[in-house]
Amino acid sequence: MVPPDGGRPGPASAMNPDSIPPGAPEVVRAFVAVELGHAARAALRAQQDHLAAAAPRRAVRWTRPEQCHLTLCFLGNVTAARIPELARSLETALAGCTAFSLELDAAGAFPSLAAPLVIWLGLRGDLAALHDLQQRATAGAAGFGEHREERDFHPHLTLGRVTTREARTVRALGDVIARAPAPPPAAWQVSAVQLFKSVLQPDGAVYNVLASFPLGAAASSHPSGAAHFPHSDAGPSC
Repeated sequence: MVPPDGGRPGPASAMNPDSIPPGAPEVVRAFVAVELGHAARAALRAQQDHLAAAAPRRAVRWTRPEQCHLTLCFLGNVTAARIPELARSLETALAGCTAFSLELDAAGAFPSLAAPLVIWLGLRGDLAALHDLQQRATAGAAGFGEHREERDFHPHLTLGRVTTREARTVRALGDVIARAPAPPPAAWQVSAVQLFKSVLQPDGAVYNVLASFPLGAAASSHPSGAAHFPHSDAGPSC
């Protein structure tokens, strides 16, 4: 799952700087997400390559695997001056959460295989812990961003967006997704949550970590269990 800039259904572009009135506060386009483990990202890339090879040509705009995250909540534009306050709120909301395991599952599509618009990989593992984490993150982020998510949380990792509405091509694409084999086993430990900002560039969105919140056993890398703020946001996360 990636934020709207990179394939998740929702607003497709950041605020145009020219539309911001002079003197208006600086805003950051933010979201809260979980990183994939290295093995899971490699398995996602392999599954994406398999689908791309079998799919009709030029029918899908594929997500870059290195940009794929499991989004817990998308905030939209947040006043930059409130980012430290947001981080503290998330830290409080996520306190007591412990690390847990997830694994890639079969491919699917929104809204359906009969009319695919977004192609994704599902997840399995400790989904109860994931849903609890998502609810806590959403509560911690409440009131900070302009975006209000009205859909239920459906954990998934976005592989691509369908770019055609030609009926025969769409049906063929649905068949490709339905026949796709399950991805190879690739479990990973969810040991931290990240607060990201999204920056639109000519070749697509770049995601930079603003703060990281260790979970449970992983908190030993930050003895207080407190949020960790990177010294810089030098480039996209991996």
